[in-house]
Amino acid sequence: MLLRTCIAAVLSFLFAMTVAQAQTAAHNPLVGAWRITEIAETGKPPLTTPQPGLYIFTPKHYSFIRINGAKPLPDYPSNDKATDAEKVTVFNSIYMQSGSYTVKDNVLAVKVLVAKSAFAMAAPGNQFDVAINGDTLTLTQKPNGPALKMVRVE
Repeated sequence: MLLRTCIAAVLSFLFAMTVAQAQTAAHNPLVGAWRITEIAETGKPPLTTPQPGLYIFTPKHYSFIRINGAKPLPDYPSNDKATDAEKVTVFNSIYMQSGSYTVKDNVLAVKVLVAKSAFAMAAPGNQFDVAINGDTLTLTQKPNGPALKMVRVE
């Protein structure tokens, strides 16, 4: 009898946690995967054919990665055969970071856990204005960073 009660309690707890996580995701329109479709920087025309970029949000964490600019990464057969110049081009072209986030009053605040550069991890994090219209997300880095337009892919 005690075993049945324990099993029922554990199953009830797991069910409640699953429902709570589903409700959190359902009420957070950021949750999902977003592909970058446009990058607009102040003083420059918008880049409407950007290189690949994917931003992923779970209920509490994020992962951002994109190739900056309009040029693809250099094509070389392997890292051990790449020139130093090719490696520098790749390093300078890739933006990536992951961590946790909060949203309040349409402002996304990220806390970086891991990034390409140590200075990004040491910083207090970034803030973005958030606008979601259906399956379109726009993140504008505060105070005057680029505006990234994205479409939901998942």
